[in-house]
Amino acid sequence: MTRVLVVAAHPDDIEFTAAGSVARWVADGASVTYAIVTDGSTGTEDPDLAGERLAALRREEALAAAELVGVSDVEFLGYRDGYVEPTLDLRRDIARVFRRVRPHRLLAMDPVPLPGGWFVNHPDHRAVGQATLDITVTAGTTVGHFPEMAAQGLAPWRGLQEILVMGPGGGEHAVDISSTIELKLKALLCHRSQLGEDVAERMRAAAAFNGRTHGFAYAELFHRIVPLGVEPSDVQE
Repeated sequence: MTRVLVVAAHPDDIEFTAAGSVARWVADGASVTYAIVTDGSTGTEDPDLAGERLAALRREEALAAAELVGVSDVEFLGYRDGYVEPTLDLRRDIARVFRRVRPHRLLAMDPVPLPGGWFVNHPDHRAVGQATLDITVTAGTTVGHFPEMAAQGLAPWRGLQEILVMGPGGGEHAVDISSTIELKLKALLCHRSQLGEDVAERMRAAAAFNGRTHGFAYAELFHRIVPLGVEPSDVQE
């Protein structure tokens, strides 16, 4: 069974960038885990909603969205929304999930400040993306990094076959989500606290645009990294 770990900064990031792919992989028999780093507590213009009340609401939205695409293993790391930095503590917390899940496929956020040259990437996205990529060569895979985790039964994992970097800048690797586009949109609409009425049609149009270049009705795009020592032909779709 293919194991997949998706590490996101905010409770709705996965639905925007990868939920169609996740739904397809789950349908194909994969086991998928979500690690959501922040509590989502500042994602509002309403000062009366911000804080613990919003964090609780966004947690419920994230769990509902995950359930729709078949994901039941969702870990919330509880960092304050908008205040994340790529610290050793963050690296340790993501590595702990990585070592527990032992994924074959890892999805990380794009750490680039201006992905695609048109979008200012959220600082939480950048920090979480950088820390997630870093653990693949440090804390997640190397016995000398945070050795206390190994003593807790969380040994380093060196079986990663593929890294997909997700974000608004897209990438050269397309996943066909023609069969799961409706699930993606339904999952996205779970995030009612964040979205306008036209978001589903805008995302449908974006997925259709992504798909046309690759011969699919709908697609999600990623930058794809195959770790050294892994043959691309060995990576399970």
